[in-house]
Amino acid sequence: MTKKTAVRAGVCFTAAGAVLLLAALLLLCRNRSEDAFAGRQAERTVTGIREILAARPDVPEENRPASVPTETPEPELPTVILDGYGYIGYLEIPALSLTLPVMSEWDYDRLKIAPCRQFGSPRTDDLVIAAHNYRSHFGHLQELTVGDSVRFTDTDGLAAGYTVIDIRILPPTELGTVQNSGFDLVLYTCTSGGRHRIAVFCARDNALSPSANRHRAIHRLCGTGLKM
Repeated sequence: MTKKTAVRAGVCFTAAGAVLLLAALLLLCRNRSEDAFAGRQAERTVTGIREILAARPDVPEENRPASVPTETPEPELPTVILDGYGYIGYLEIPALSLTLPVMSEWDYDRLKIAPCRQFGSPRTDDLVIAAHNYRSHFGHLQELTVGDSVRFTDTDGLAAGYTVIDIRILPPTELGTVQNSGFDLVLYTCTSGGRHRIAVFCARDNALSPSANRHRAIHRLCGTGLKM
């Protein structure tokens, strides 16, 4: 290789590196922009849901029911429409200082706006909520620890408290494990880079049907769970 050819090759490699660096910076800026938008949208939507609940005479003050009903309600969840999307309620994770709306359906476009219900319901103790790993959504889910509390309030104003029982890193092929975990609530998102999933498994504190769910909770805590 002549000196001239070597110089040209060096220039080409330098230019290629600069292009790749610029592309990475643009991707980072786009991701941070989407994250910031998602955070603002989540805050605005939660405010909207709370305002709807506050306007209803049958919802307890400050949207904080003293307890959930002892009878088993209909499994269908009520939905409110905000900005053209249906929401089933909002999720609170105090350890992460998060309050997030939860959409009634999921797809990749919806996930850019808010966490989504992927399967189940809090009224049938099989709710699975998926979200992007935006810092404003589930990006810090791995920081939760066993014993942390989670709370979900539906659009009827009924609140359910949960306790984190297990946290696992799963391959992306383990969707069935998440869907059929046997836990009352599952929260999950992608790890950075998307190669794995972080899943948080929770048990309900205040059961909708005490006699039935008490046995189920004891059974789960004594060994029924996930097998990797």
